[in-house]
Amino acid sequence: MKPFLFSFLLLFALGEETSAQHRECKDCVEWKEGQRLKWSDFKGTPKRLSQNEALTDSGMSIALKCDNNTSEVIVKCFFDRTKSWTKDNKSAYLLAHEQLHFDITELFVRKLRKQLAGLGSDCQKLNDHVEKYYNENYKEYVAYQDAYDRESEHSIDKKKQAYWEQKVAKELEELKPFASLATN
Repeated sequence: MKPFLFSFLLLFALGEETSAQHRECKDCVEWKEGQRLKWSDFKGTPKRLSQNEALTDSGMSIALKCDNNTSEVIVKCFFDRTKSWTKDNKSAYLLAHEQLHFDITELFVRKLRKQLAGLGSDCQKLNDHVEKYYNENYKEYVAYQDAYDRESEHSIDKKKQAYWEQKVAKELEELKPFASLATN
């Protein structure tokens, strides 16, 4: 069998529009345990007509590298500074709401890592399933983000906001074994 080299990169991001986006992220923050967003990370221009006070543009990238009998899948969670914006850079409460959007993205990165880890290191198997798993996760991710905003009323409902903070923290903890960057 002839050795092959395969590289695959997908990105998705959640912004004003919820569709898969294939793009490079030039001014991004990678999600790290214990590292919190700051208002200075929100460098985008606020949308004047938007009813939202802030917008977090976060997403994931997937790189699949296969060479001979080795494989490496790297799934990362990022926050795009240039596409994220705020109209209110004073509210710690609003910033916590935006942070949770970023944390939810990390949650779905971990879910994808778990799925891909279950495939082992077979390059063909990974190649056959990575896009399918990505697309399934993306649909669930969008629905989850939408439910968070809808139920918390974009953070206005403080009880629901607290509920979601606990829910996401619990789910992140349950998937802690998949917090590393590589799943090979």
